[in-house]
Amino acid sequence: MSDGFNFDPFDTAFFADPYPSYKVMRDEFPVYRHDTPFGRVWPHYWMLTRADDVNSALSDWPTFSSSEGVLVDTNAAVLNNDTPPMFFNADPPRHGELRSVFSRLLTQPRIAALEPHVRAYAEETVAGFGASGTFDASTQFGQLIPTITMCALLDLPSSEREQFLKWNLDTLGGLDFGSETAQKAWGEMNEYWVDVVKDRRKNLSTDLISQILIAQDEGSVCISDKEVSAMCGLLHDASQNTTMNMITHAVITLARFPDQRRKLADHPEIWPQALEEILRFVSPVQGLARCTTKDVTLHDVTIPEGDQVLLLFGSANHDETVFENPDVLDFDREPRNHWTFGHGIHHCLGNAVAKVETRVAIEVLLGTIRDWEVDEDGIELTQLVPTRGVAHAPMNFAALN
Repeated sequence: MSDGFNFDPFDTAFFADPYPSYKVMRDEFPVYRHDTPFGRVWPHYWMLTRADDVNSALSDWPTFSSSEGVLVDTNAAVLNNDTPPMFFNADPPRHGELRSVFSRLLTQPRIAALEPHVRAYAEETVAGFGASGTFDASTQFGQLIPTITMCALLDLPSSEREQFLKWNLDTLGGLDFGSETAQKAWGEMNEYWVDVVKDRRKNLSTDLISQILIAQDEGSVCISDKEVSAMCGLLHDASQNTTMNMITHAVITLARFPDQRRKLADHPEIWPQALEEILRFVSPVQGLARCTTKDVTLHDVTIPEGDQVLLLFGSANHDETVFENPDVLDFDREPRNHWTFGHGIHHCLGNAVAKVETRVAIEVLLGTIRDWEVDEDGIELTQLVPTRGVAHAPMNFAALN
């Protein structure tokens, strides 16, 4: 707390609209300290909110390390998880070695091949909304599309998608990533992916898991089966959690800005810049943490070596020194770099997949329904960091069509 100001990203009071608090921090407390919610690993953490500071920290991995974990007050010991670190929570050189395996395989043709699956499933899903005139943008739309995409990418049975979603919500969808429920889900997932890797090794194909195993056998990078299983777990988590909340918030945002929604429906040629603006505005990943490897002094405040720092991407994406009128969705905005997918060596490797899913989902919704309203009282938010979790987001379109 600083001079009577208080901001806690784990307090539900801030879930709906953290941006006024972000602005206060950018203006008055650009290096802001707060107690951790559970005090299990660190007694406190720091928050950086200015775009320049967030960008600099993301660029300086030797000082702002990912090796202690990227979730607030959470590390491998808290998760009771003996899986090896992945590139998401590793520093070079191991980070680059593991990331290179994935980056060589997640090619543009492989990503493009996902679009027909996404579009067909989105069309089938939206077609089911017509009779009721209502739909839940989270449970009936946003949560479903990334899960079916993950099944296509990893060649997993779509019949198990409900279990995949449950694991994702149990581990990353709540406020305590080390809770008994979360730990149980982490353990079940670990066992599942170990079995999948064993089975896939006997039945190699063209899917992404098989291709990782083939790369492993070729010896281009030394990677164990345990690390392959952990990589599958990372793909499971990352491919669902961020994108399902991105799609849901996109639907909510377009309901709140009907002029921009109609402009996009009438002028699909603006999709490239409109998509970047939606990504900036929503910022589904509001922040990820790093750990300092030495004392860092910013704005006359010293962050001690070994402290955890939460880098608030959502604040950077609404920094008025970078984006004019940042709290307005504007498809005429000149496209600029944003921090929705991070920056530097940890820039999200799956961002192209997330963009395809988000664009196609909204294209189908616009093409089928075009106009919808959000029931603001029915929105139920579950989280702010790392992701802007949405449990329910009811929409109504019957009165508009």
